Formats: sequence, structure tokens, C-alpha cells
Amino acid sequence: MLKELTKNVHTVEEGTEEKQTEIIAVTSGKGGVGKSSLSINMSLMLKQLRKKVLLMDADIHLGNVDLMLGLRASRTVDEVLNDGVQLDDIIVSGPGELDVLPASSANAKLLDMEDAFLKKLGQAYASIENRYDYVMVDTGAGVANSVLAFLLGADKIVIVVTSDPASIADAYAVIKLIKKVNVDIPVIVVPNMMPSYEAGEELYKKLRVMVNKFLKSDIIYVGAMLRHELIARSVKTQKPVVLTQPNASASNNIRMVIKKIMQVPRRSDRDNKNLFDRFIVNKKVPFEWD
Repeated sequence: MLKELTKNVHTVEEGTEEKQTEIIAVTSGKGGVGKSSLSINMSLMLKQLRKKVLLMDADIHLGNVDLMLGLRASRTVDEVLNDGVQLDDIIVSGPGELDVLPASSANAKLLDMEDAFLKKLGQAYASIENRYDYVMVDTGAGVANSVLAFLLGADKIVIVVTSDPASIADAYAVIKLIKKVNVDIPVIVVPNMMPSYEAGEELYKKLRVMVNKFLKSDIIYVGAMLRHELIARSVKTQKPVVLTQPNASASNNIRMVIKKIMQVPRRSDRDNKNLFDRFIVNKKVPFEWD
């Protein structure tokens, strides 16, 4: 399936088109599925692949990327909006020289701000976005409007799911809402904490059958993440496994998944708006909840 998706991708000759930052949103239908840990490790793996990466924690209510990396934000988004502080000043340099925009630098009211304030934030963000090859957006779990608005602004959406029936049902609910609004955004499913690659593929196939039958659409498979004790331990020690043990099977598993995600063509209706400009538009989208 990946070959079918990539065979028509055209290579842009150097100098013929301005480089555009690729936005990858990582989400899940429910919490506790390892979404943030995977976002962190995939971002660090992109860095090891010599890419320029910004990891953005977009879970304003329960964001924990900075905590998982042992970081602390000294400045806030409020200071960018009200005190003339540059967005650069609230980006934290994390392990592996990964740039991180923590959710702790914001507050729960941020995403409900009037458009004028969000546009000001968008202008600040526009000044830094193009310096990165990838912006990895770790969204909140679930189907809150703010989460869905970030997903609709992405070039690719990665949905992390486990074998828990509730996780599968909630992942389907997210896919359904996204596909009803925009079928063009590639939706990539990554089964996590699987006992085997075969189990991960089987989970994907079950989810794909539902998407094909009821949504008349499709989802993309790039492989599964196995249950690795090293990853669980790395969360507790706040030391990502791809840094502490880059040659371990867990790190190789992450490398395999992110490389395949990189090969998936981005949405074809890509515009020149930055992530926050898209967010302003998408937060007004009337989602169909039936």
C-alpha cells in the first residue's frame, strides 16, 4: 500500500520550489496509549536522521512533554502576546538538541482566545516555522474541538492505538470526524505496545475494515510499535530510549516507523498558511458528531 501511495510522488528539483515545513500531528482517541513518548522518540529520531525538528506540545490541559524530558519552561506564551517576548525565547532546547515548545508555557484559555490574539501568535510562529524540516505536534487525546483543529491543520496525522477495545473505538471516532471534514489528509495508524508485529497488523486491518465500510475511505499502515520494557523504563527516568540506547530493538523499531511515515506523501491540498493560521480557520469547523 505504501508503494501505491509513493509511486506518483514527484521529486522537486532544487531551487524550483520553496521548502515547506512538514507538520505531523500525533494523536489518540484516549489517553494512556504512549502517544507522547512516541512523539518524543520519533522527533529525536528525525534529529538523528539530520532533520531540523520542533516538537510542539499542543495538549494545553495535560501536556507533559517537558516533564518527560526533564525540562522547565521559564517563559510563557502570554509574554509573547502581551510583553513583546519572542517565541524563540520560550522554545526550550532539550536532550539531543531537540527544540521543544512546551504546553506548560501556555494556559488553558489560549486556544479559546479571540482571533486577533491567535493571529498575533500565528505571526510569531510564522517567523520560526520555516527554519524546521518537521514540526511534530503532540496533541491532546480525544475529540475536543481544539484537538481536531490542530489535526486538520497537519500535513499528516498519526493516530496511536492499542489493543484495548476502548482505544480502538476512540481512534475510529477521531478518524470518522477527520474524514468527514477532509478526506485528503493522510491518516496513519500506529498500533502501540503490541505483543508482535503480526498483532499490530491485525489490529490495523480490523480498523481499516470499519473505515472502508462505513466511511468509504482509507487509512495508512507503517508498522507497529512492540511492547518494549526499555521504553517504559525510559519514561520513568526521563531519558528517551533513542538517545540512551540508539542500537536497541526499541530504537530500531522507532526508526522503522518514522522512516515509513516520512515516505507517506503529505496532503495534496497543502496551502501556505502556518499551523496557527490554519488553527484559527479549523476551530470554526462544525463537526458532525453522529
